[in-house]
Amino acid sequence: MDNQLMKASQYCLFTFATTSYALKAERVLKEIDAEFMVVPTLREISSSCGLAVKFFPDRLEEYAQELKNRQVTIDAAYRVQRNGHRNNIEKLELQ
Repeated sequence: MDNQLMKASQYCLFTFATTSYALKAERVLKEIDAEFMVVPTLREISSSCGLAVKFFPDRLEEYAQELKNRQVTIDAAYRVQRNGHRNNIEKLELQ
């Protein structure tokens, strides 16, 4: 587990409609040696699945495209900025 990513104050999340999509995303991202973590979906984010993929913002388009190419459906993408004990969350549009 990447300690920098774990402690990052700004990061992105992909959420998924089902646990199977989250697990497939994990497999795909491991295959390309992506820097990511599978984490519980934040309470502030409404999602059908309790798992999300956390990663650094500069990888958003690369990871989204790789998952799309491998038929992994992303429910939504978010940018999260930690502010003390609160999270500022922005939903992002994927292309």
